[in-house]
Amino acid sequence: MKITIDNDLAKFIIRLADTEMILGQRLCEMCSNGPFLEEDIALSNSALDLIGRAEELYKIVAEIENKGISPDDYVYRRNEREYFCLKLVEQPNTDFAWTIARSYLHDVYANEVFTQLQNSKNENLAALSKKVLIEIMYNLDRTRDWMVRLGQGTEESNSRLQEAVNHMFRYIPEMWNWDDIDQKYLADTDKVKANWETEVNGILKASNIEKPSDDPFFMGDYRDGIHSEYLGHILTDLQYLPRAYPDAKW
Repeated sequence: MKITIDNDLAKFIIRLADTEMILGQRLCEMCSNGPFLEEDIALSNSALDLIGRAEELYKIVAEIENKGISPDDYVYRRNEREYFCLKLVEQPNTDFAWTIARSYLHDVYANEVFTQLQNSKNENLAALSKKVLIEIMYNLDRTRDWMVRLGQGTEESNSRLQEAVNHMFRYIPEMWNWDDIDQKYLADTDKVKANWETEVNGILKASNIEKPSDDPFFMGDYRDGIHSEYLGHILTDLQYLPRAYPDAKW
């Protein structure tokens, strides 16, 4: 099945949906792997929030496109070049610091984007944005707290967090590579970036983490379906059963 997306608003929304879905899948990998029980449950709940958010976004895409393609089809019937998620969320759970740094940097971005989308002309997107901001802000408070705890903790935890931040920052520049579609549906892209930088710079300082210098590394934009080496492996796990048993009912 070849799935194409033609409507500009649908293209914009599926970028958000894919980003939330892939980060949700990454956090699913942390189930039973958290540092202690309460955080293990928190990570699993965050994964459920992200996947649920993605599902609702895929529903809006399906309604806009009106091609008889289901939300499940968008998740399970596309290959990596047909996905449009931020490379940031594809990065692995190398250790707990990597998991937290990746989620924190994403949560700040998601908070800014969905705040603006509360005023979307699409009523379904506006209503969903108002609803999910509650869970986004909850998860942001949690990951923000962990950034400070790890950064101000032991020499080892600080070192691991610094390594994680150094790696994740390589994938931040593509966030700001706004195209016409972003500009069309986000009221103020400059504000998204400015608010993100203000929040993140403050937490890095509070966490005793040095902000990485700008890295010229760039491998192509996620908006064009260009990804890191990790996405294909994620989709192999995510899509195995539906592709192996395409007629199964879940």
